[in-house]
Amino acid sequence: MFNKFFLDKKLKKYLYNIMKLINLIFLLIFFVFSTAYSKDRSKIEIKNKVFPEDWIEFGEFSEINEAPESLFKPKHKQFIQMSKYSQERIGTIFVTQKNLMDKYPENLMKGMAYFEFFYLQQLKDNKKEIEKYKKNYPNVKNHVRKSVQKIYGLNKARKSMRKALGFTLDDNLQEVLFTYATLSKLFEKGEKITLKLDREKKNIYKSHKKLTQHISKIKSLVEEKDEQRISEKKFLKEFKKLDRKSKSELKKLVDVKNYQIFSALLDEIETIPLQDTKLLLSSYKFSDYLLSEIKKKEVVNIYKVDLSDADFSDFKEKELKVLAEASKSSTKGKVIKNNEIQKEIFFLENNNFKANEFINKFSSNSLELSGLNLKIDDINKMNLWARNDWANAWRNPIPTKIEDISSGIMIDLTDEDIESIKAQLAMEHFKELFDIDFAKNFENDFQEVLNNIDQNSFEFSYGLDDYARYLGTVFNMDIRNYADLTDLANATHNANWSVEEYASAYQGNVDFINALASGVSSFDAAQVAQNLGASLQDVADTIAAASAAGVSVDLESAAQGLGYDSFASAVEAYNQQHGTNYTAEQAREALGQ
Repeated sequence: MFNKFFLDKKLKKYLYNIMKLINLIFLLIFFVFSTAYSKDRSKIEIKNKVFPEDWIEFGEFSEINEAPESLFKPKHKQFIQMSKYSQERIGTIFVTQKNLMDKYPENLMKGMAYFEFFYLQQLKDNKKEIEKYKKNYPNVKNHVRKSVQKIYGLNKARKSMRKALGFTLDDNLQEVLFTYATLSKLFEKGEKITLKLDREKKNIYKSHKKLTQHISKIKSLVEEKDEQRISEKKFLKEFKKLDRKSKSELKKLVDVKNYQIFSALLDEIETIPLQDTKLLLSSYKFSDYLLSEIKKKEVVNIYKVDLSDADFSDFKEKELKVLAEASKSSTKGKVIKNNEIQKEIFFLENNNFKANEFINKFSSNSLELSGLNLKIDDINKMNLWARNDWANAWRNPIPTKIEDISSGIMIDLTDEDIESIKAQLAMEHFKELFDIDFAKNFENDFQEVLNNIDQNSFEFSYGLDDYARYLGTVFNMDIRNYADLTDLANATHNANWSVEEYASAYQGNVDFINALASGVSSFDAAQVAQNLGASLQDVADTIAAASAAGVSVDLESAAQGLGYDSFASAVEAYNQQHGTNYTAEQAREALGQ
């Protein structure tokens, strides 16, 4: 009975091709150690900060006079009216009510939509400066440089917002706006709950938030240095300041074990020469990821949005489809992030930075790092791995039973079967994790590992349907069998399907829509909110910080749009209302300026 579960060579090749499709779906190859920034920039180019490859992404101004009704008032019928109102709302959402974004994520979603109008207006207002910059590059006047740097920073924030929801800068603006508006409508349905935290939990919440902001800024700073967008002098000054702030916040968290381990990690990062920006950047990406995982265990949010009893009867079919796509995109985004971090770990391990040692320390302290499927080691060690080594490298649990579909009998897997399955999963995941350009950095060593994998090919008792269902579990998707898996891959790659195949491929969307429409919404809605939460907070921080280039000027504009003479006047009014005594400088710093 067992023999029919063994995969012959032809079937194994077929399985490999399916794995390749799945990874093309879920892996956007992001980390490339190529020659993108290998060319040394001149001093004037570094001062400019914005390069030819950047302004290609700016896009062109195009006046739009249509938008979802929920975004604007009836009197806002033309673009100029929409853009002016958008600027006012941005000032409210991201400046005066910045600390309420956790409580009212619907405002954040609308703010992202308003940002699109604000950006278009900025493109229009700075059109001449952009043209002069392109024409005279790299020898540009100072006021032209500042204008273009401002557009670059704003576009970077726009790109971050779109990415959080699975969009790119090339996607249709109307679709983007409709998605933002629909998700805002979703979060409006939630019950706003304010949790009563004791002093200790409040302090952890505040310090973790500040620590995350500092580490994120350091990561961006190192990225700028690696891309040659900042001078050595300015880099060192900013780096030292942010490093000092990070350590200050960590001291407040010294009693929590996971923060102690994180502090040791930062100490280890300090041994990396500041000139080695690629290694330094990888280490801070790794740190940023670990902080997000620590937050899940150690931090209790002050605000909670409960969607369990939300009523979706007033959602139109198009809106329900948007929610389905948002859920899928968010889940896919999590997988992409996890795989990007595994690539960073690989780079760290192969440059004498023992990332795995810290992963083990966190794991031993009950910090679940479930997104890291594969333990990746030094490439020279991996060249010597046998089947049991690959099996031990697979971190996630696997099923211990499979069902004989023909007979309906549950089959217990032996220890040997389980080892074989885990080893096969680890090998396939490794092969699909890295692209060719990445592998070039390790010369022949990388190919040796691949050859070793091929030589260690083996058979195991695990059917294709079982394999597909397991992938569905890993990726948190409703994949019930091999046919579902194939349909999903075809859908992603725009294959020429029959009607039956097309309907089957979108069954997940149909099920989601039917569930919402029937009122059985608690699970699906809550899942959307949960998946989007972390991404949206990242976006909020990005916007608040929205690149130091020129955003401070925009704060003045935003304050004036709210009826104040200046940003300082807005801060003064805030102080009077809330009994605080912030200076304008302190307010700017609090907003990431």
